[in-house]
Order: sequence, then C-alpha cells, then structure tokens
Amino acid sequence: MPGVSLQSNFTAGELSPSLSARVELSKYNTGCRTLKNFLVQSHGGAVKRPGFELLDALPGEAALVPFVFNREQSYCLCLGERWLRVAAHDGFILAGDGGPYEIESPYTLEQARQISYAQSADVLFIACHGVRPQKLKRLNHDHWEFEAMVFEAPLSPPVWSDYAANEDNAFQLAYPASSVYYVTGSGFGARYYLVGYNLYRKTDPAWIAVNHSLAYASGNAFTRGHDEEGNLTYFPINEDLYRRTGAALPVAFIHEARMSDGSDSPAQRTTSYTYHITALDAEGRESPMSAGASITGPASNNWQGADYIKLSWLGIEGAREYRVYKSVFGGRPGYVATTVDTAWQDHNVLPSISEGAPKYENPFPSDDFPGAVCLFEQRLVFASSLNRPQTIWMSKSGDYGNFAVYDPLAADSPIELTLAGGEISTANWMVSLRSMIMGTSGMEWEISGRGESAFSAMNKKATGQSYWGSSLKRAIVVGNVIVHVSSSGSQVRTLQYEFAADSYGGMDLSIMAAHLLEKERIVDWTYQKNPDSIIWAARSDGVLLGLTFQAEHQISAWHQHHTQGKFKAVCSVPHGFEDSLFAVVERDGIFFLERMAGRYKGGDPAGHVFADSAMTYNGEPTKIISGMEHMNGKSVCIMADGAVNAPRVVEGGMIELDHPASVVTVGLPYTADLETMPVEVVGGDGSSVAMKKQINAVDIIFRDSLGVKVGLSFDSAQDVRWRTNEPYGKPPAPFSGMKQIVTNKLAENILTVCLRSDLPTPVTVLAIVSRIAVNGR
Repeated sequence: MPGVSLQSNFTAGELSPSLSARVELSKYNTGCRTLKNFLVQSHGGAVKRPGFELLDALPGEAALVPFVFNREQSYCLCLGERWLRVAAHDGFILAGDGGPYEIESPYTLEQARQISYAQSADVLFIACHGVRPQKLKRLNHDHWEFEAMVFEAPLSPPVWSDYAANEDNAFQLAYPASSVYYVTGSGFGARYYLVGYNLYRKTDPAWIAVNHSLAYASGNAFTRGHDEEGNLTYFPINEDLYRRTGAALPVAFIHEARMSDGSDSPAQRTTSYTYHITALDAEGRESPMSAGASITGPASNNWQGADYIKLSWLGIEGAREYRVYKSVFGGRPGYVATTVDTAWQDHNVLPSISEGAPKYENPFPSDDFPGAVCLFEQRLVFASSLNRPQTIWMSKSGDYGNFAVYDPLAADSPIELTLAGGEISTANWMVSLRSMIMGTSGMEWEISGRGESAFSAMNKKATGQSYWGSSLKRAIVVGNVIVHVSSSGSQVRTLQYEFAADSYGGMDLSIMAAHLLEKERIVDWTYQKNPDSIIWAARSDGVLLGLTFQAEHQISAWHQHHTQGKFKAVCSVPHGFEDSLFAVVERDGIFFLERMAGRYKGGDPAGHVFADSAMTYNGEPTKIISGMEHMNGKSVCIMADGAVNAPRVVEGGMIELDHPASVVTVGLPYTADLETMPVEVVGGDGSSVAMKKQINAVDIIFRDSLGVKVGLSFDSAQDVRWRTNEPYGKPPAPFSGMKQIVTNKLAENILTVCLRSDLPTPVTVLAIVSRIAVNGR
C-alpha cells in the first residue's frame, strides 16, 4: 500500500519520547523526535540557529539583567561577585583607560542570581534578601551608580520661629544607645542623657535627674518642657536640643473686634487649638509634622469677623511650600492650608481630618529586607522579607520612596498587606497587568480593587488564583500571558485571565516535551520578542532550551541548543528590528559574554555567523586571521567570502587560509539535527503503526539553505547536492525550493527522516514529504 506522509510545519517542536505512539494527537504531525540547534519560527519553519559571537571574557561567572531605556538605548548588565559590567549590542562599555567599565556591586554572585528588579526610566529598583533595596541609576553611558534606598523623611520638620539653634543654645544629641541619647554642648557644661521624656545629667556613680521633664511627644519632636525654675526653655526636636530665645510666640490670637463705643469686645476664648507645620520639597514629598504649637481661642461658632490666629515658623532649606494642620481640643490634626510663606493666618478654617501628614517609619526593621519588587498603579511594590514572607509593601502613589504611615488613610496612601493563605510561602515574582499577579512558592495571587472600584489604599483585596506555585524569581510576560516555572521545577505553565471564570487560569506548556525537564532544572531564562517570540532558558547542565510561544496561534514548540561549553545565564534586550540575546558561556573553565548573531535573511551568506564564540574579519583580502587566543588548540570552522573552508586548528591565536579573503568568520562548530516523529500513514486498512514500512524517497522544501545531509538515520545521511549554475570557482548559492533524496533502507516498523547540518551554513526547512510503501505486519 503506497502512501505519503506530509509534515508542513514544526510548530509542535521537539516532543517527548513518551508520545512516539500517540499518532492521534494533532501535534504529532507537526512535532519532531529531535530538534537540536534548530529553532522554530512562528510561521512554522525549522531554522538552524545563528551562532554566538564573542564579545569578551568575563572576570568570572555572572548573572545577566536587562536594562532598557528605549530600543536604541538598551544594555545587558553583568553582575558577578561584587562587580558590575555593562554591555551594549557591540560589547562592553569602556572606561577612560580603554578597559571595560566596571563598578563595585553590593551583591555576591549567588545574590545576583536571585535579585528581583523593576525599571522606571533610568533607574532600576532591585530587591534581594540580605541586601538593602537598591537603586541602580544610569547617569551616563559610562556612568552608573548603586544607591541604597533609605526610607526616611525627605525634609526635616519645620521649627517654630521662637526656637533658635546656635552655639550657646543648641545641643547636638550625639548618638542613641537604646533609648538613651548622649547630649553634649557648652551650654550645659556637662553631658546630659535624654531618657524617655526626661533629661538627666551624668555624675559618678549614678545619673541625677535635673528635672528637665519633657511633657509629651508629637511626631518625631518632643514639644513641651521646663527647667528647674519651671520656665519653658528647652525643646528637643528630632536630634537637636533647642532653647527658646525670648522671641515672640509663634502662635497668637488676634482679636480686633470693637464695641459700639470703640472699646475692645471681650473674646470668649474657650477652645484649645494646636497647629503643626510640614514642609514639601520640589517633588511634592512631605516632611513629618513639626512640634505642636497650642493656643486658646473662641469656639468655631463664636469667632467674630476680625478674629484670627497668626502662625510663624523658620524656613527649611529645600522646601518649596508648607502645609498647615490644625487640631481642636487635642483631637486628630487635619489639613487647613498650603502656603509658600513661613507665616499664615487662620480665620477660623475648619480642618479636613481626611487628610493627614506622614509618619516615617522603617518598613524593614532589623535588616529584614524584601526579596521581590515591581511597579504597579504608579507605586513601587516590595514583597516577601525573610521574617514576613507573605507581606506586601506599596509606596505612596507617584512617590516611590514614600512608605510612611498616614492617619487617616487616603486613596493614594502607602499600603501594607499580608496575605492570608493556607501555608506560609515566599513571593518569587510579581507582574503588573490589569491587576497585580504574584507568584509564591505555594500558589498564585491577584491583588486588585474590590468590585468595580479602582485599586487604592482604601479598596484593596488579595484573591488566590491557583495552587501550582512558582520556583523562579521572576515570571515572563508574553503579550498578556504570564509564563512561569512551577514550584516543582519540572513544569512551565501559563497564567492568563479567563473572562468566563473571571479569574486567572493556565496550562502546562512543557507536558509535550516533559523529557527536557525530567532530570535538569531551569536556572535562568529570558524572552526574545523579536523576531520569533522565543523564551530562552539555560538548564542546570548547560543546555540552552528554546520555547517558541504564541498563545493566539496556539504555538508552543520546544527546541534544545548545545555548544562546546555550558550556557550559564541569558538575557535579551531590544536592538533595532531584532532583539539581542546575550549569554554567559563557560568554555574550559573561562566565562565569556557572547551574543547570538542576527538571523540570516537570504542572499550572500558571507559575514553571517553559524559558529559559536565566533569572530568576523572584514577588510582587505588576507590569508592570516589572528586575535583568537580564546580558541587556541581548538578545531574551528571557517566561512570565507561565502565559501566553507576546511577546518583549522588555532595556534598562537591565529589560522592561515588557503586563499586570501575579505570577509571571514571563524568559530567553534556545532551540529544542527532535525529528526521527524516516526512516519505514519492512514489507509483503508487503518493506521500503519504496527506495519512495516519502507520510505523510498523524501522530498524536502528548503528556503535559502546549504550544507545539509538527509537520510533515514543520522549515520546514513547523504549530502544534498546544491550546486546549480554557479560559475567555476564560486561557492554554491543558497537554495530555495524542493530537493528529492532517494533512500534505500529496508522496511521497518519505525522509520524517521533525519536532517543534519554540520557546516557553518544557513538552513531553513519548510516541509518534509515522505513517500512510503506499507508492506504489512
């Protein structure tokens, strides 16, 4: 019984050996038994991967992090053991001395592999357990700085105008020891200790209270106090001790009402008012409240037209404007005014207690730093410290450094939220989509607003979505689909919003190629959006896995890639029309930064790279190619002016060609193998799975290809003849069209078609047609 088996695309990628008999699967006819150093294009073709071009050697192993300002300004950050180097598309950024630009990093190599990061313009926010959150700032092409984030007030609180700090009257609090502050200054003539709200003087052998009792604290400032005579004199504010100078009080009630006879009208001063001032810097960030200044005035319904309370305070360096807060009878202070002056008059303004001033507290006490970071709803989000693994901290909206406490809460106030799950699990990644999705080691969560309302500090909720769990530090977003590795490390799963269920669901992308993750785990991965939408993953054994993924076309095709060494880390950044894929590759114990060459798009193959750790010479014709010390003793493949040359062994960093050439690419060879699934035909007698079959010929549709062997096994593969009408002395041109290969293997139950390319030439396979004779059982 004759038959034909057509494989018109390869969009199922490499399939698990466990599927060798699953001929009923739709993916069976579009999959491969072996897909090594071939990648799958989105429209279905199998393409020999480009080689990796050498950029430079590294001081040691490194983790790679993308930094993308725009498509023209994108970088690959190399983070090693306490060092950082920056690479662009063509190689490392150079310092003034001509060597690679390098700065000190706060991270060890192990920490660098675990960091979580989120970028805003020229700043990369970084979180890692054991290291204070950092900002990596690009100040120039060759000027980068790490800056530890400090969660403190942007400005000091204002000081009332009747306080003065000078040589005689200001006493610096030198440093804290528990709750004890050492006070020094010539004004006292001795050392004093601020313990709680009381000021003590040190004598031998004990402390003596000198009755500088401080009545109460407000915000970060202690307000009222008295000395031995009971005079209001000394005022500790933050870490300075101020003495009242005798100037006019900073707050005073002005009563200008007159009786009909012109005499003063008596004021009914029955209500206590307390005022606080905050300062705002040029970016609108607000300081803590000042000390309170109190006065008695009329009740709010008893003010007369000429009554007001005047306030004055000292200006703060860096302040753009000031906000005034007011409380009645010691109640909650509420906002009443904003002014650019250092004085204000209160004409019986009612406070808005819905707006409060910030109280700055360290969100990560005792160096309990978070391990994950992202940006969501104009907020900087941290999550998962070691002691609080299920807690999320969100900054004030639009103010990434503000994690202060506001009372009362406003919609844009900072947020602290602890997830209530069935198990305690660490957050590994966070992704901002229509809501914020967080993957923990036990389950996946959605952080959003309640109902139809927008997300805010007063309208927030956390909802569990699935219980697969996640193992990698970060997830990858392809379009609107989240791709992550499950907590077992043996599954790559999607997470996508499903309208019908109004929740996030997904599928297992690795089930058809489970053998790729049965014994080894993914240690690093990245997403190369252009040109073929491929997720690249470095496996723990040094193999590079590729996953061509397009959810809208139901394409998920795995392929594996090998080199003479081990892939240790990968990173993709945009560059022009094609994203640059960087890799750290270990070869003979030395670590190199290499970049995958651009895709071959047809035409003259000269200058296109199909070798690893490759270098290209482009200049006057020459026979001597040098500068290859990193490949000493290695047999290299050579493409010279579009023609394949015989292999050479590099000695002294150089090789000699048979003939001079202008464009020469030299690198480590690799072999690309493609093997179909066992061919299958269905006839009148049903499936041919259990029948002996004989493949008489194979028709293959190529595009822009050279240097391929085809057979029913890799060992018996024969060269395809490419030369057509090229003139003598010229290499054959890349071929597009169909080639037929006649085979002569005896009938067997299981037959596959094998293609191999072991030359540095381009190959694209569009379809394979097997002409089969079925001989029975």
